Amino acid sequence: MGGPAATPAPSAPRSDPSRPAAPQQPRSPAAPASPRNEVLSPLPGDAQKEFEELAKASPLELDPELEKAVGFTHFDTSSSEDNLITVLTTRADLQKLASQTLVRVKSREDNRSYLGVVVRGPFSEPDAIAANSTMAVGVVVQGKKLTYTFDYHGRADIELLGEEVDDKLEPPVLRPRPKSPVFLLDEKESARVLGLGGSMCLGLVAGYARMEARLDPRDKSILPRHTGIIGTTGGGKSTTVATLIHHAQAAGIATIVFDVEGEYTHVDQPTDHAAMVAALRRRGLKAEGVKDLHIHHLTGRDSRNPRHQNLHRFSLNFSSLSPYAIAEILGMTEAQQERFHKAYDVTKLLLEDFRIFPRNEQEHQQMLDVDEHSTGYPRMTLLHLLDVVEAYIYSLSDEGKEEGRSKSRASSRKRSVSEEESETEEAEDAESAPRGPRLRSEFREQPHRVMRRVREQGSKSEVSWKALMGRLQNLRRLNVFDVGSAPGVDYGAMLTPGRVSVIDLSDTDSPQHNNLVIADILRGLQETQEARYQAAHEQKQSITPVLIIIEEAHEFLSASRITQMPVLFEQVAKIAKRGRKRWLGLVFVTQLPQHLPNEVLGLLNNFIIHKITDSSVISRMQKTAGNIDESLWNRVSRLAPGQALVSFSNFARPLMVAVDPAPVKRLLVD
Repeated sequence: MGGPAATPAPSAPRSDPSRPAAPQQPRSPAAPASPRNEVLSPLPGDAQKEFEELAKASPLELDPELEKAVGFTHFDTSSSEDNLITVLTTRADLQKLASQTLVRVKSREDNRSYLGVVVRGPFSEPDAIAANSTMAVGVVVQGKKLTYTFDYHGRADIELLGEEVDDKLEPPVLRPRPKSPVFLLDEKESARVLGLGGSMCLGLVAGYARMEARLDPRDKSILPRHTGIIGTTGGGKSTTVATLIHHAQAAGIATIVFDVEGEYTHVDQPTDHAAMVAALRRRGLKAEGVKDLHIHHLTGRDSRNPRHQNLHRFSLNFSSLSPYAIAEILGMTEAQQERFHKAYDVTKLLLEDFRIFPRNEQEHQQMLDVDEHSTGYPRMTLLHLLDVVEAYIYSLSDEGKEEGRSKSRASSRKRSVSEEESETEEAEDAESAPRGPRLRSEFREQPHRVMRRVREQGSKSEVSWKALMGRLQNLRRLNVFDVGSAPGVDYGAMLTPGRVSVIDLSDTDSPQHNNLVIADILRGLQETQEARYQAAHEQKQSITPVLIIIEEAHEFLSASRITQMPVLFEQVAKIAKRGRKRWLGLVFVTQLPQHLPNEVLGLLNNFIIHKITDSSVISRMQKTAGNIDESLWNRVSRLAPGQALVSFSNFARPLMVAVDPAPVKRLLVD
């Protein structure tokens, strides 16, 4: 009572009377006690002996070449890709396979040698277990409590650049065999393989301590193949442009900059920006300005450096602008374009009537050679054209129509007299007439001649003629055409070796006006360089290299403008195609590459791409610059200011580059 209940003894199994009893097996004798460890078993004697021999082996007996290897190629899997090789490396060598590092893979099994570049990784993977295993995750998650971690190795993906055959790099037809040793190339050999030779330095190649992205500025196959500097605002485009201006001038290149904001009007002074000066000091460079800066601005417009000693104001010659380009830039309707070209043709006839052009046989041949898709009609001014349009408007007015009818009634009488007498009577009629078209050019001396030409080329719709007059008057009010007190652009001086010419457009009224200036100066530069090339070719001399930088290129050559202005694009395309042979390179700078049409991007062979955050823009650029691999494009949206993806025609492959800081002074834009 009160004590713990007795535990019942286990009951014996009940016997089944329907089954016979199983015969009892004799019990085997107990095994003797053994000192065997139930967890670890002793190594077999032969294995133990092999391990002891390996332990005694001297490290000096290893292959000396393999001691320099930083990794070995892994086996391929079903997910392996062509031209990509996976390399495994030890924990100690992991940091040596940094991104963009060049390597040599020696496939010993088939005696082949390959060059490659690290495009992915290096990644860290645990040795004994999978990285996503419970144990691996637990050890990392409990890092505060556990000091232990699994040992790990490195993994990187290498893109094969080619197979080394007789000191040449040829496209690979095979892959390195598994466990092929991988070796680092030193910076000197890496620069040679990547084609980074030349006196112009763009900056440091990412992944290397001292290797610089260099090119030969005098190589006709590089800069004249045209360059795009692209990226969002704040990515470093302007610094890159300023650095390029400085380096091009130092190389003796004639550099022309269309500066819509006036940022580069002080590049003859060293930078005073504290952060830029500090960055230059870290690179072992010094702040300094360019040596021969000239600033050009439209007459009646201001410059952001008004006290510069080499300040030149200029006006445009209406006769140098293609009538087709003018019609496109002014956005004329189809009806206005038809009347514009009619007035243009009548003006040409009147220039000949008034003996303004041509005046002799040589000028007559020049007239026959004029290509109006690229240039205008010699000696034609905007006032000449305005006079003809005014005459058309007058001819369609009530007074003009009445005058025309009276002229028609008198025509029968005038047929019977000589031409000289007829002109005399016309002059007398003009003097006695109370009104007529109000002419401002030389045509005002003989308005009857103007009216005769206008009536010979009759037209209708006074409204359309007045609309055309409004557009041309707006052009005249700019006061930049045929201004007698302001000279035209001196293209020969701009092409002086080592000169930097900044076209300051910061005080113009609109992109439309900028486009007029850019189109005219581009044409003049191309024609002048063409003439110099022909002269140099005949005399077997070298020609001065020319680099033309167009800021805000999307305003000048946007997709919508190309559709509306095919003639203007044809001019640029002509310059781009001829420039390659005649050493005239174009640089388009824009933060809105999505507005540039494929036709413009197709002219570019070199790219400096700063940060772009819009994935659709990146996708479009991938199609344009097809030689840049996916791994580099994936970094574009994360680039820091000053970093850029650089692809030049002389580089063996595109590179990530930390662009050098600009040593020149650049004005900040509000």
